[in-house]
Amino acid sequence: MNEINLNGRVINSEEKLVGKDHRGLKYGDGLFESIRMLNGKMPFLSDHLRRLNRGMKFLKINQPKHFNTAFFRKEIKRISGLKKNARIRLSVFRASGGLYTPNDNTPLYLIECQSLNDHHWKWFKKGLKVKICPTIQLPITPWSGFKTSNSLPYILAGLWKKEAGLDDCILLNQQGFVAEASSSNLFYFKNKVLYTPTDQSGAILGVMRKQVIKLAKKNGIKLIKKDILPTELMTADEVFLTNAVQGIRWVKKLEKVQLKNNDTFDLFEKI
Repeated sequence: MNEINLNGRVINSEEKLVGKDHRGLKYGDGLFESIRMLNGKMPFLSDHLRRLNRGMKFLKINQPKHFNTAFFRKEIKRISGLKKNARIRLSVFRASGGLYTPNDNTPLYLIECQSLNDHHWKWFKKGLKVKICPTIQLPITPWSGFKTSNSLPYILAGLWKKEAGLDDCILLNQQGFVAEASSSNLFYFKNKVLYTPTDQSGAILGVMRKQVIKLAKKNGIKLIKKDILPTELMTADEVFLTNAVQGIRWVKKLEKVQLKNNDTFDLFEKI
């Protein structure tokens, strides 16, 4: 039986969850985190919760004192059971009530757990086939860095990449600069220098992105955050995508450009 944790109540995932006044359903009024469990551990759980708490503060959803790492580790374990390797989704919604203007800022949480086979991040030997998505432009907003329940741009990007037969696609922001991929942050190497879009690019400020930036600094790799034009990306030596569930994935083909993976693989092994 697949189980979920809804506000501390462990129930069958087939059970009816959402009432007609659920603000997550009606308005996308909430946030979520995708967390990787490896060998029974969640190495970046604290980073996920820090981002979640920043998002709750911005959305003016109340932050109970017990919403800390120890609490959510315990709540996740209630449904992960003996699973050692899994994708965990932690969602937080505002309590029901009100129209656009809420009546109650109490948080409700939902935890889901999906088993995975690998006990470590896996190197994707084939590399990814990626193109720039021409139909989506990400808005640059104060809440762009959080994973909100308003995911329509990423849904449409996912549909586009599927129709195009791609592994992923790159999204530009409303100013025409590179922001991120459909479910990952983006980095590229050029002459041994590592580049990534700025924190104000409209991209989600990913947990794995943070780890790669820390790792680059620790290992003396020069890293530059900048506004990146698509034409600049086409001159890269290597391009890779990052997220907390899949780790680092290298891009083999960007549009018609064939890319390498030497420096990317070195980073992957360090992670």
